[in-house]
Amino acid sequence: MRSQVYNPLVVNESDPFAWVYIRRRCRLTQEVVVMNRNVLFAMGLILLAPAAWAQTAAKLDPGSASQVIRNQEREHREMQNATRYMEEAERRSWLKSAANLAKLRVKLAEAWQSLGLSPQGANLVARAYDPNLAARMHHDLTRGKSDEEVAQMLQSAIRQERYLEADQLLIDYERNRLRMRIKGDVAANQRGRG
Repeated sequence: MRSQVYNPLVVNESDPFAWVYIRRRCRLTQEVVVMNRNVLFAMGLILLAPAAWAQTAAKLDPGSASQVIRNQEREHREMQNATRYMEEAERRSWLKSAANLAKLRVKLAEAWQSLGLSPQGANLVARAYDPNLAARMHHDLTRGKSDEEVAQMLQSAIRQERYLEADQLLIDYERNRLRMRIKGDVAANQRGRG
């Protein structure tokens, strides 16, 4: 028995896949033709666009060239003004954030003093706080910890002179305490209404 080699050009009508192949082949051929038409159309547009622009440019009056230059100069001035405005806004934002950081550090120093640090030690620890670095740290290490555990974590961080970590632990601890107090107040209000 001889093995038959499949030839797509020879169609055997009893073979159901032969017609599918031919249909697909025809469909692909049609898609190639459509793609070629689109490519030809795009190339025609590319070739005709400069000629069309040249015709409209020739119709402009001689004074319009100076108008175009004035428009370009005006746009350039507007761009410079926008750049200056953005730089000024960034500078004001930076000054405002620097003032807020100074206020935050003062509040941190007060909090450290209330926890028993000397004013010099509290200022040293508070000055180490950098919000950009703190944003990259793992937060909520204090969640689910008792006050004693948090105090030990704070003392350990200060002893090891990891002041930024100590500041962030204190901020997270106070944030969690405030969150719990708010939840308690909300629960009390809901019980009072019910």
